[in-house]
Amino acid sequence: MMTFSTIFGLALAVFFVIFRMISKHRYATMNELFNRQHELELRHQSLRDRKRTLERELADKGQALTALKSNRFEIRSISVADLEADDTDENEKIGRYLLNQGKITQEQHKRALKKMEILKMDYIGVCMALGFIDLETGRQAEKAGKLSSPPL
Repeated sequence: MMTFSTIFGLALAVFFVIFRMISKHRYATMNELFNRQHELELRHQSLRDRKRTLERELADKGQALTALKSNRFEIRSISVADLEADDTDENEKIGRYLLNQGKITQEQHKRALKKMEILKMDYIGVCMALGFIDLETGRQAEKAGKLSSPPL
């Protein structure tokens, strides 16, 4: 029959086997949790970085929108007398008309005046070539320019 020491030895062996299995399971679970934590920390960091980038972009675009709104109101309105002024050439009249109508910006107006010499085109043609205005807007501007010109 089994003696006390054999039973004790067998119980001790079973205890160590069970203890070893529990330790291995604990170690594997801890590694899995550590890896999961590391993945979540990396994802959290990337999301925080993305949030900061988006907040900066939002602030920049808000400032740009504010600048555009303020620039829009800085455009000087012109009167019929301004359009009929003899000291202004045809291109300036058409440019002021387009500026007043909000069809082009001041920067686009200056750029079109500079490109006229290079492209050897009239003001409306340059604006259409650069994509500032479409054909219908060009026709309206030309008509406005002709109406403001004194008859020959």
